Amino acid sequence: NNNSSNIGKASSSQNDDKRDHHKMLQPHMLHISTRQRGNPILTHIRNVPHQFSTMIPDYIFAPTRCALYLSLRYHNLHPNYIHRRIAELRTDFEYRMMLVHVDVEDSSNPILFLNDLCVQNEFTLILAWSEEEAARYLETVKAFDGKDDSLIRKREFTTHIEQAIHALGSVRSVNKTDASQLLAQFGCWKNLANASVEELSVCPGVGPKKVRRLREVFHRPFNTEMAKKRRREEREKEEEKKRGDDDDQVVVLKGGEGEKSDLVKSNDVVGDIDVHAV
Repeated sequence: NNNSSNIGKASSSQNDDKRDHHKMLQPHMLHISTRQRGNPILTHIRNVPHQFSTMIPDYIFAPTRCALYLSLRYHNLHPNYIHRRIAELRTDFEYRMMLVHVDVEDSSNPILFLNDLCVQNEFTLILAWSEEEAARYLETVKAFDGKDDSLIRKREFTTHIEQAIHALGSVRSVNKTDASQLLAQFGCWKNLANASVEELSVCPGVGPKKVRRLREVFHRPFNTEMAKKRRREEREKEEEKKRGDDDDQVVVLKGGEGEKSDLVKSNDVVGDIDVHAV
């Protein structure tokens, strides 16, 4: 019992030394625990500087952010391993990632268990289905460490010109330069929307493909049901016009009693040429 107690105290003292070491790590490096030597995902980490260090988590991105790595195959063989690692970490670090390599066929139950475990211990669960994908997650978290949300925050456009350029830039293949050129050429949004194909084509940098897409954006109905209704009405008008043309080409001849009639094409000659009327 005394020996076990001494071993526990020694282990706790070593962990405390490692915690002190965490504060002295260089912030620009991705720090990798020495226990991760031989992990095949390390061969795919090429885009961020990294070095091995003696520490409690498997990876440290910054003084307040870390990650534990777990293979599901290893987890199935050693189910208590992850509990021990979480216990060693205590409540250190504000952001704690559990990077799980899904390398088994039947992964549903282990993933559900780890998801519940992460919620209980304030971990973010990240799943990777290949070694390359796992390495990309580590690189991405490190590369964006310390960045604020301005990179992904939606930009607010305050002026009319900015709003118009942003709207035109949402059209496929139309960039900001094209949008600025179009607004400068036509002066306002109304003129641009009503411009013909020929007028759009003379704008520098706007080719046939961009012209076609701009015309579709300005003139295609937003509602697909309305578009179908409009096409159906156009077809009905064409059919009515065709029936009218056919009616113009026939003459109705009535019999003496008004009971029988026959249709004779108007291009037949009535009179000297034989015309059959009942």
